[in-house]
Amino acid sequence: MATIYYADETTNFFKGTNIVDGEYQLKGNETFENPTGKLEPAKLVNGSWIDATLEEHEAYLKAQQAEATKFLPVNNISAGDKAVNVLGVQVAKLTKDNLALTQLVNTLGQQVASMQKNNKENGGN
Repeated sequence: MATIYYADETTNFFKGTNIVDGEYQLKGNETFENPTGKLEPAKLVNGSWIDATLEEHEAYLKAQQAEATKFLPVNNISAGDKAVNVLGVQVAKLTKDNLALTQLVNTLGQQVASMQKNNKENGGN
């Protein structure tokens, strides 16, 4: 058994793979060479895969992203939900800031207590 990699007969861009027996004779749009690592869409030229140009690659990615967005759910978030989300983010930030300030006040309290203790040990009131 062997894996073949085949290209579209018209564009010569990579299309897929197939498992064949060891006696299989390759067609013009097939090769045993794996196109993994090539810039997509890899193109089959004289039995070898070549990288797509940067322009072809960027166009390919944009087309893939456009196709993928068709399967995403429609964004029906209401203005009220967006406002609640913004408020939630603000509450989270304020909670974090409050925790930092509480820790700072505790540290300052420890420093004051330490200074008072040292002052009493040195004969102060």
